[in-house]
Amino acid sequence: MESILSSSAFRQWVAEVLALFFLVGGFAGIAVGVSLIMNSERTLRFFNSMNRWVSVRRASRPLEIPRDTTRVIQKHRRWLAAAFIAGGAFSIFILVTKFDANATILGLNLTAVRTPVASWIVDSGRWILIAGNVVAVVVGILLAFFPAALAVLEAGGSRWYSGRQLLKGADMMNVSLDKWVTANPRRAGVVITAASLLMMGNFGIMLLGQR
Repeated sequence: MESILSSSAFRQWVAEVLALFFLVGGFAGIAVGVSLIMNSERTLRFFNSMNRWVSVRRASRPLEIPRDTTRVIQKHRRWLAAAFIAGGAFSIFILVTKFDANATILGLNLTAVRTPVASWIVDSGRWILIAGNVVAVVVGILLAFFPAALAVLEAGGSRWYSGRQLLKGADMMNVSLDKWVTANPRRAGVVITAASLLMMGNFGIMLLGQR
């Protein structure tokens, strides 16, 4: 895979695809620019009919509602504790006694990486999994025998962070450019056409240079 990505043929293909993409974009820009110059009113009506605002905050509102699972966990805490302890203990046993680093390197296709680096990556992942399963066993024991202590830990660690509140304002429409184009359609058409011609010229030269 690494040899394919670093090959000159692949780099040439990527350059040609990008050049064609920007050439097509340049043609589209010229069409928009000429339309704004020749028939501003109809072009602006078309743009207004295509503009739609989709609120990400509104769509993600159900995902931001906090849900308390304490009652369900307490009702089935012994079964959950048994699952945590048994699953964690079994995973730790397999990771400690049956883990094959070479097989994992082959399975993750890390053979292209230097052997010491690949071994470090695999061993690090293994110890992270072991530590995670130890935590799972500890949580299972607390859930089975010390639920009050686990509740205190949960109360101290549980915090609700609202992504909608953090990104508030980022979802607002910014139509400053649209207003400028509406107020100066022909001037905007000239600018768009000139920029599109310049872009087409640059990437056209690039495309010819790759052949």
